Order: sequence, then structure tokens, then C-alpha cells
Amino acid sequence: MKATLILLLALVSSIAHATEYEEQSTQQQIGAMVQALAVAIDSPSAKSVEVIANYGTDSRYYVMIRGWLVQELAGVESQLAAQGAQAESQLIVKAKHLHTALRRIDLE
Repeated sequence: MKATLILLLALVSSIAHATEYEEQSTQQQIGAMVQALAVAIDSPSAKSVEVIANYGTDSRYYVMIRGWLVQELAGVESQLAAQGAQAESQLIVKAKHLHTALRRIDLE
């Protein structure tokens, strides 16, 4: 009886540990995704659009990523509107990059 109880406790403990490990692993994967997206959003390039598209077409994260892109684009467009004709080319490139990324995840 004692041996069965000890075995049962060990089994429950190992299951709880495995579940905790899976949660940590998922959290780490999401953290890595967010970091990769932050870099991709701030670095206009074809590779960056691919990174955004890879994560943005995943139905679990689509809404979050699309919302992030829309908010970034709103900020860039606000800066462009405030600067008018003197707008920095870097802002124009970033706005085009964000539009491209949005179109890419919306069409896939």
C-alpha cells in the first residue's frame, strides 16, 4: 500500500513538473516570437517581411500581430503627417514596409 502511494505521488509529481515545463517552453517560444517580430518590424527588408508573414499567418497570433502592425503604422503615418514635405526617408520606408507586411499577412 505504501509503495503504491509513493509511486502514485511520484507519478503525479512528474506530471505536474512536465506540465510546468511545457508552460515555460510555450512562454519562451512566445517571447522569442515577440522579440523576432520587434526586430522585423523595426528593420525594413524582405527578410523581415518573411518573419512577419511566418508568424502573422498563424491563426493563433494573427490578430495580435496585425494589431501591432496597424498601431506601428498609425504612429509612423502620424509622424509623416506632422513632418509634411520634410518627412525623413526612413519613415517613408518604414511605412511602406508596414503596408507590405500587412498586405502579406492579410492575403495569406
